[in-house]
Amino acid sequence: MESELTGLDYEFLRYIHVSPASQRRIQGFYLPFFRGCRRVADLGCGDGDFVAMLSEQGIEAIGVDSDPRCCAAAQARKVNVVCQDVFDYLRQVEEGSLDGIFSAHLVEHLTYPQVISLLELSYRALCEGGVIVLTTPNVRGLYPHLESFYLHFGHVSFYHPRLLCFFLEHVGFTDPKMGENPQMAAPLWGDLDLRLKIPPPDKQPLFSLNPQLASRWPGILGRLVQRVKMSLAKRLVLPYLNQLAARGNARWAEFYEAVNGSLAELTNLLRNLDRPVECYVHATKGSRPVPHFD
Repeated sequence: MESELTGLDYEFLRYIHVSPASQRRIQGFYLPFFRGCRRVADLGCGDGDFVAMLSEQGIEAIGVDSDPRCCAAAQARKVNVVCQDVFDYLRQVEEGSLDGIFSAHLVEHLTYPQVISLLELSYRALCEGGVIVLTTPNVRGLYPHLESFYLHFGHVSFYHPRLLCFFLEHVGFTDPKMGENPQMAAPLWGDLDLRLKIPPPDKQPLFSLNPQLASRWPGILGRLVQRVKMSLAKRLVLPYLNQLAARGNARWAEFYEAVNGSLAELTNLLRNLDRPVECYVHATKGSRPVPHFD
């Protein structure tokens, strides 16, 4: 006998502390993509937070989700959400009736034939010039591989954003582009900088000579002896010591530059692994004929 899974998505969102405030911060980044749109559908809308944000912008927005508890919670907040399978919704919606489609963290729950089907149906539903935005865990970041991707029970596969761009172009969308959501944390090591935290050689040389030779003789005689010592030291000894100091400082500068260069390369490598945990792709529907499906 299978376990009852109804409402599991809703409970999971509560478990990981998803809230309208956090969603506004994260998904608010995508609002400009839909500027000028009149009718937008959010596929797999969850709690309907993005639908609410679109509505606040004067956009006629509808959310679609198959989890009845998520839908009920959104509807209780007067958010326009329907409880329906997203594929059924796209098949039933009037062709060319939408000018925007948003889908956050849905594609990673689908097999690749399902993703292509989703994009084909989205292409059909959008009017010419309509925009589509898809978000998904960032396969190019280390943290999703170590932790976040495997936290959700329904994840099927990572999708590289370039692969999603290929799928979008394959079904007819124009000029797909990809990016990373800067509102999502890069959680592994923060503002990492492994370079040496000491002044550079041009600001603080390692060797700096200013010799002072004291005299054991008191009074005027002592001062005279000290002057003679200093004069001889400056003429006979100090030039040689300055050469040694200059060589030492040059070697120190070379070492400092080499070490900092290597540390900068390592910093960049580690930063490239610790990327925002969410990436996205977006594209528009061009003037190619709308595909028709059985």
